[in-house]
Amino acid sequence: MGAVHIFRGDPANKDPFLEDFFRDMSPALARSFTDEQLREIKMQFGARERGAHSVDLRFSIPLLRRYVVLLIGRERRTRRRRMKDRASFPLATVGNLAVAVVLLVLISIPVAMGVLGVSLTAGVDPVEAVSPGLIESLREQIVLLIKAI
Repeated sequence: MGAVHIFRGDPANKDPFLEDFFRDMSPALARSFTDEQLREIKMQFGARERGAHSVDLRFSIPLLRRYVVLLIGRERRTRRRRMKDRASFPLATVGNLAVAVVLLVLISIPVAMGVLGVSLTAGVDPVEAVSPGLIESLREQIVLLIKAI
């Protein structure tokens, strides 16, 4: 068990998260936490060290007064908690769904352009490759439509 901080002056020890946590707490109670308890409190509140994720992208969009955070890392939640979260918050908000759709489109466009570029470089007509005779069929339909007018 960790040492109890009965005599230590600052239990937060210059930690911004713990300083905020102890702000409205009596000093005597704040000093009674052990190092082990303080670590667990930080973990439970999600105050993990920055850089604990494989991808940790954070930036602000000043014009819109918004910020974007993309974190990718190892899943640490238990299976039970993941299932509960999924049941409670499938996509959480309409905003999350909108962002997911925008991201899907933003990813799909460069992929489609890459496939189109490769096929054109290889000398393949993408329309003919997907549906042979499509252009000729459309041309014939347009001619028949014009003659009917």
